[in-house]
Amino acid sequence: MMIKKTDVTAIILSGGKSERMNGEDKGLLMINNDLIIKKLHALSKNYSNEVYVNANRNIDQYRDMGFKVWEDIIPGYQGPLAGMYTSLKNSNTRYIITLPCDGPLVNDEYFKRMLNTNDQTKLRSAHDGDRIQPVYSLISRDLLVSLKSFMDTGQRKIDKWFESCELELVDFSDNKNIFININREADLIEYKEIINKSLESHE
Repeated sequence: MMIKKTDVTAIILSGGKSERMNGEDKGLLMINNDLIIKKLHALSKNYSNEVYVNANRNIDQYRDMGFKVWEDIIPGYQGPLAGMYTSLKNSNTRYIITLPCDGPLVNDEYFKRMLNTNDQTKLRSAHDGDRIQPVYSLISRDLLVSLKSFMDTGQRKIDKWFESCELELVDFSDNKNIFININREADLIEYKEIINKSLESHE
């Protein structure tokens, strides 16, 4: 069964330092003169009534674009796990589904596969056939206490927390390009052809 739009909050993770992008906010990356995050936000609205950007800077700029923003509860750029914790803490739905702000090829298939599950699900994460993609996850609010306990120990690695949970992997080995992300300026050049073809096919 598909999780209903009313039962899931979509979170676009944009709270990092972007050190490999010389500090440029990856949430404001543009491809073909259009912000990646605008496409991700519009896509997310098809599957959730509540869509938030998790950000720690340029917050007014995001809000001026019409986005609702959650700033990390734990200060100091503590990584995507802090964004997940913040979102679980603030959300009022049974689940959150996460995706990074620098993934220009995320499409409907991501949401359809991740949200196609039963109401006993606690934690799902995408797997591209080679490795887990932990920032692409579906997380139950029932895990809030577990995550807080983990964060209280000072640990911040998503994979390490996942190991303590009953994790279900969702196979995307036939569609691994979904997980191409822009970590460096060189990535925009390297993946330009793939990105343009994908954008054209979804217009």
